[in-house]
Amino acid sequence: MKSSHAIVIFALMFNQILFGLNFPASKIIVSQIDPMLWSNMRFLLAGLGMLFLCLVFRRKAPPLTLNYFKQLIPLSLLGMALGQGLFLYGLRSTTSVNSAILITTIPILTLIVVVVRKEELLNYNKIIGILIAFLGVILMRNIDQFSLSNANFIGDLFVLIGAFCFALYLSLGKKFFRTYDNMWSTTWMFIVSALTMAIFNIGKVGELTDIQLNVDIVMSGFYSVFFATLLTYLINNWALMKVSSGIVAIFIYLQPIVAGLVGYFYLGEEITSRMLYCSLFILVGVLLTLKSRKPKPTDYPGEI
Repeated sequence: MKSSHAIVIFALMFNQILFGLNFPASKIIVSQIDPMLWSNMRFLLAGLGMLFLCLVFRRKAPPLTLNYFKQLIPLSLLGMALGQGLFLYGLRSTTSVNSAILITTIPILTLIVVVVRKEELLNYNKIIGILIAFLGVILMRNIDQFSLSNANFIGDLFVLIGAFCFALYLSLGKKFFRTYDNMWSTTWMFIVSALTMAIFNIGKVGELTDIQLNVDIVMSGFYSVFFATLLTYLINNWALMKVSSGIVAIFIYLQPIVAGLVGYFYLGEEITSRMLYCSLFILVGVLLTLKSRKPKPTDYPGEI
């Protein structure tokens, strides 16, 4: 494995740790703030934070042309506003088990999209790797509690559409992030998404006055905005410049393992033999997928 390829792999693994730690942080925040309103605030604050970093590091801004925004706005909606919004909206109308299992279809949907768009070729390692990892995830997620009842149908549909939006984002974003500066583009994506979501959250702004600030809320909010949003999207977008969309997507399957470790170390939850077996399935599947394609020198242009 080339050193540049190894750096991307470690960065994507680190990303899943950041996402995993965001679960307890978000749980603290949404106990006082509407989830949709908080998601809107995350993108706005992350956008302002990224703007500050771009100015401090004097990043060369891409030309703000019509062609630039014609590409950026759909990506902003797919990867942030729609992807996050549809998931949160669907979560209200379905079970947490259903949503957790359905969101793990992102790597499979991404593979379908990139193959249909002729960006990648199918091979046995890739197909088997994704299926093994998916099997590990759904077994860990208590598949026996998955319900296809009419009561959950609308919620399930919104979660699945949200997953498809993120799959499209991973596929369509690859060429875009290879063309334009990653930091500035991520900044504009956060801002566009925040402005879009604000249309639906404008009536909820008054709820912010009811928040009872304490150390837990402030620290959780800081982590969620600057580490689990700003840094994770920046790493994801950077990784899209370096490796295939399918490789970026497959690392989503590591999130249940990270969540389990977070639960063990911070929430006192038990690590069961089922979790260990499922984690092994996931790791084998991820490794098979990574082995499915040898990286090319052209996979690693540019810098963060």
